Amino acid sequence: MNGHTNDHMNDHMNGHTNSHTHGLTNGHMDEPNGEHPYRLMNSNELKSSHQIIPQGKQIHEKDMLKNNILTISQGRKKDEELYFIENIINLNFLWVCDPVMGDNGRLYVDERVVESYKKAIEYVDIITPNQYETELLCGIKINEEKDVIKCLNVLLHKGVKIVIITSVNYNFDKDHLFLYVSFFNNKNKIVYFKYKILKIHFNCFGSGDLFSCLLLSFIVKQKGNILHIISKVLNIVQVIFKHFICISLVNTFVSSV
Repeated sequence: MNGHTNDHMNDHMNGHTNSHTHGLTNGHMDEPNGEHPYRLMNSNELKSSHQIIPQGKQIHEKDMLKNNILTISQGRKKDEELYFIENIINLNFLWVCDPVMGDNGRLYVDERVVESYKKAIEYVDIITPNQYETELLCGIKINEEKDVIKCLNVLLHKGVKIVIITSVNYNFDKDHLFLYVSFFNNKNKIVYFKYKILKIHFNCFGSGDLFSCLLLSFIVKQKGNILHIISKVLNIVQVIFKHFICISLVNTFVSSV
């Protein structure tokens, strides 16, 4: 995930798949919790099915447009278990890899580390690179959504079970980041989902670490639908960053008085 900018989470998630059904509508953004949008969620809320970021919708790869976010009707309830984490990977032996190499076009490590990650990909169950790390692993520059799909396909065909690209920036949408999730379903078809995330300009390091740790914790302790798990993780990260920003603003104000 973007390690030092733009980690303020919004409440809309979209998805897409290789199959050919349903019609398309325009996606919409909703404000999280209109009454108290910046308050902390308590433990009961975090456990509840009512989430700030709702679970996924799907769009078709053939219908993706360069500069648009397209959505269709929400998946049927009976398809719920298709996305259960235990039906996608073996939880008895699990490797979640956060390939920390760089961000925003800047490499943090020696180039030999990149090559080591490339060799290790085939053994990884879940990988969580940001946009720049994805580009390094796949050798593909991401400019538009079709480039993301190519990268997801490359990583899945190399052996990764679930690919989560944690932050993608598009020039045609300066107000949002996008998180992408992809894996093979039970019909051996690759399915894609994306989350639309409201962007803020605030420097904060370690967001990728936080995301990966929470993701692993929910997978191991709760299992269930991977799309729900990611929604919960994004909700928690959202609350943490909103709370952190509020505290920072208060401290700045107090210091200036």
